[in-house]
Amino acid sequence: MKTYPLRTFVRRVLLLRVTAVGLVLCVVAGFAAWHTERGRMEGRVVDSARGGVARIASSTAERIADGEDPLAALRQTVARVAESPVQLDAGRFVALECYDRSGAVLTEARMVGDRSREGVDAMLATEPRDFPAAGEYRARTVDAGEGWSILVSAPIFGRQGDLVGFARGIFAVSEEGVARTRQTALRGALLAALVVLVVTAILYPVVLHLAVRLADYSTALLDANLETLAVLGSAIAKRDSDTDAHNYRVTLYSVRLGEAARLDGAALRALLKGAFLHDVGKIGIPDAVLLKPGKLDDQEFAVMKGHVSLGVDIVSRSTWLAEAIRVVGAHHEKYMGRGYPAGSEAAAIPVEARVFAIADVFDALTSERPYKESFPFEKAMAILEEGRGAHFDPVLLDLFRGLAPDLHSRYAGKGREALEGELKQVVEAWFSSGPESLRYS
Repeated sequence: MKTYPLRTFVRRVLLLRVTAVGLVLCVVAGFAAWHTERGRMEGRVVDSARGGVARIASSTAERIADGEDPLAALRQTVARVAESPVQLDAGRFVALECYDRSGAVLTEARMVGDRSREGVDAMLATEPRDFPAAGEYRARTVDAGEGWSILVSAPIFGRQGDLVGFARGIFAVSEEGVARTRQTALRGALLAALVVLVVTAILYPVVLHLAVRLADYSTALLDANLETLAVLGSAIAKRDSDTDAHNYRVTLYSVRLGEAARLDGAALRALLKGAFLHDVGKIGIPDAVLLKPGKLDDQEFAVMKGHVSLGVDIVSRSTWLAEAIRVVGAHHEKYMGRGYPAGSEAAAIPVEARVFAIADVFDALTSERPYKESFPFEKAMAILEEGRGAHFDPVLLDLFRGLAPDLHSRYAGKGREALEGELKQVVEAWFSSGPESLRYS
């Protein structure tokens, strides 16, 4: 999943997403406006049809009352409507049809005008006849392939309330009516777009301000965690050797090898924390053992090995430091399984610990200690090669061999002051720190 720096996310990605949502809202609002306007027009047509049907019913009832046959009266009324079609601003009726309860046509008229008779006849032929109840008027949009048309149906009753038949008519919406509907929909869409634009313009700086404040708080928390990491690692390093330069060097060696091995960000962060805190458990080792100048006997060595479990216990108490366990708890394991505390082998050893083992031994070999001089580069590499497949992961050792000359010239024998700047760059590269590096997906 692609990630973005905070400011990029807010200023570009978030803005694009808000704009996309706005466009969707504009489309939805436009469709709603269109649908609403069509509903209003259909309502006006239905109202007009209701009045027209009422006039047909009234005229038919009067003719029946004068003694005229109901069917003849209905036909005469329809003929008069055909001679004087119902004309409205939104359009006009182009067809009228009366039928009985069985669906048999009693009379019909066509006032097609600019619509083709074939299209009107086809529409009436394909649309099923409705049989509305008393006082009910039905209307629905139909497609005749010649523009927007609405089919309206209603019952017709005589003066005494007896059912004479049913009437249905096709109302052809005029081009002017369609244009007005489109204009209304366009106005609705533009209004929605304006609202979205205004809301976005108001919310964007608010979101940006809140996000940057969140970044500041996150940065402060991260800085506090990193300071804890540095203080804790330096405290035990100074107790062990009166210098924390080893922690700086071994961390840089480890991260550079981890980068070459293409470890992901999570693994590199775990490696960095673990490398700096690898010996944190030594804080619980008695001075008589930890600071003994000579070789440890078996009992003392057993005590010394306890620094691994002590270190795991210490870092596991912090959620932020807990991932360092992958190095703290396994940095004395060996590739062939003769290490401690678990005697794990090969891939069972976390890759972060396998990377760190090479870096740790290389720094120990190339650094001066109270009990030894620093070894030349070639001798240190030869000793590492002796541990290939036994102590060290062969694949990682091959990677380190290609990096070692440059890393040795940059870091070997250097103190904290010389390495602090580069380690800070490493931390900034792999940890979220500040509004430019907090990352969001």
